[in-house]
Amino acid sequence: MANTQHLQLILSLSADQWNNWRKENPQIIPNLREANLEGVNLSQFNLKEANLIKANLSQTNLIETNLSKANLSKANFSRAYGRDTNFSLSDLQDANFFGSYFLSSDFSRSCLLSANFQEANCSESFFITANLSYANLSRGIFRGVSFVEANLNESSLKETALNQADLTLVKANNANFSKAILTGIIIENWEINNGTQFDNIIANHLFISRQQKVTTDVANFSNTSNFLKFIMANSNQYLLGTLIA
Repeated sequence: MANTQHLQLILSLSADQWNNWRKENPQIIPNLREANLEGVNLSQFNLKEANLIKANLSQTNLIETNLSKANLSKANFSRAYGRDTNFSLSDLQDANFFGSYFLSSDFSRSCLLSANFQEANCSESFFITANLSYANLSRGIFRGVSFVEANLNESSLKETALNQADLTLVKANNANFSKAILTGIIIENWEINNGTQFDNIIANHLFISRQQKVTTDVANFSNTSNFLKFIMANSNQYLLGTLIA
């Protein structure tokens, strides 16, 4: 359970007052475990390294909030709103981001194992080297997102808008991209296997590498085989080894 004093402080202080309290007490790690912070304005609050396990952060304002290195496993961020939010190096395993909005936010190097991003909008955000294995990003909007070196193994990206996303060096074994919008994505040195699905995806152009753009008159690929044939026909250096079971 949350520390009563810490909970009272975060509910009563402004961002400046809270941040000053943290500066004056650098040895204290805020314990807000299972705290109910639904709808609270936490914009610009310093919550670095805080314990927010199972906390209710639904519908909170998290604009420019620092949540780096925080323990947010099983936290509820449904319908939360953030911009330039810092989640880097945080533990977000099993966190719920259903319907949330996090524009230009940083999830780099975070653990998002089995996290739920259904119908979330994380456009222009950063998931560099993040662990998103078994995560659910279906029906989400991830336009212009950097997934460089991220782990998307076993994840669901069904009906997800990934326009202009950077999937360089991504691991996407057994990931499901069915009905996703993949126009303009970068797939340089990505890793997929026979279990990766691309049924009914949309992609009228994409980048085999940052320097090699390929286009097609057939924007809608009805099945995985057709999409992979298109990629392989346009790149002699495509990672054929990744398709070997």
